[in-house]
Amino acid sequence: MQNEVSERRGMLGWLRPDFIVAAVLDLTAEDIQRMSPATRAVCLDIDGTITDYHAPSVPERSVERLKSYHEAGLHTFIISNCHDERVTEVHRLFGSLVTGVLTPADAVDAANPDDRPGKHIKPAPDMLVAVSERYGLAPRELLMVGDQIFKDVLSARRAGAASVLVPREGSRDHFGVRIFQRPVETMLRAVMHLPVKHRSWPRRLTRAPR
Repeated sequence: MQNEVSERRGMLGWLRPDFIVAAVLDLTAEDIQRMSPATRAVCLDIDGTITDYHAPSVPERSVERLKSYHEAGLHTFIISNCHDERVTEVHRLFGSLVTGVLTPADAVDAANPDDRPGKHIKPAPDMLVAVSERYGLAPRELLMVGDQIFKDVLSARRAGAASVLVPREGSRDHFGVRIFQRPVETMLRAVMHLPVKHRSWPRRLTRAPR
């Protein structure tokens, strides 16, 4: 019985975030440097994290938050599973705001004719690994921020990076994620003693319960 409990805890460990906070707007550079002093780069998902799903613009408050990370000496990266025409749009929206933008297409190895973007979508760690290799950052110096356990948290864990889980931003969502993934993640958060209701999320960066 004890071995079964340990095994379950080990499996959940891959899905458990290091930190939680109510929103990216509540994630200050000061709190990052206080709670995660090894962090040199903040890597952020877009849809449901910085903006509503497929939002056509970036809210001014989010722009100011991204600027605040740079002012504190932190690099910033967009790590998004977007594809097709959305890739161009994401580069247009964020290219001037962050250190770098990485989508699955940006992680493709041009020297490998068999490589394709679909191999690099989160929860694959490839985009975070690319940040580490291209910008000379150790995996432990990356902090991945996102709203999905199965994509953002797991990709960070697989890359050796720390992670921050936030509740979904906005009212829109990818159909498959909303129908199939969100209910499972809600149950997982309850099992891992993470916030379930929006009002339960902390307004300051907080270490996730163990």
